Amino acid sequence: MRSLVIVAFVSLAVTIPSAGNAAEEESATGAREDVQGQILDPAAHNLVRLEPLMLGSENDSAHMAPREYRLKVGQGYRWKIVASDQSEYAFVAPAFFRNIWIRKVEAGEIEIKAAILDEIEFENGGEAELFFVAVRPGTYDFGSRGLMERGLVGKIVVESDGKLVPN
Repeated sequence: MRSLVIVAFVSLAVTIPSAGNAAEEESATGAREDVQGQILDPAAHNLVRLEPLMLGSENDSAHMAPREYRLKVGQGYRWKIVASDQSEYAFVAPAFFRNIWIRKVEAGEIEIKAAILDEIEFENGGEAELFFVAVRPGTYDFGSRGLMERGLVGKIVVESDGKLVPN
């Protein structure tokens, strides 16, 4: 049994390039081969910043802009949601929240890491930024609970390969 363990460690030592070899490889090829094989996390790399969602304005608590977003499956996004202090806003998007991978929500100096969200509530104005990856195509409604009947509604269209797939 002891000899098998030693053989396994010797095999691993032979397959892992040393620091000197990696430097030689990098200078010879311009890039390390092991770096080329890495999978980048779309929720941390190459994020697309969406236009910030504005809830309320100086003159109108029922103002919301923009009202439509178009996203691609598999893409990572940063989405800032900014609420005025004109009203209390409870941002809801239940179907959308169930069909994205949430990396985190940032609010001020706080990072919130959760698998799912129900709503993001702004009691006295403020902003939050949602970091996520769109994982399922479809058309999803969003808005502010209690203010949807006043027009605070919008939609998010998530496309796959440029083609919308119905929910």
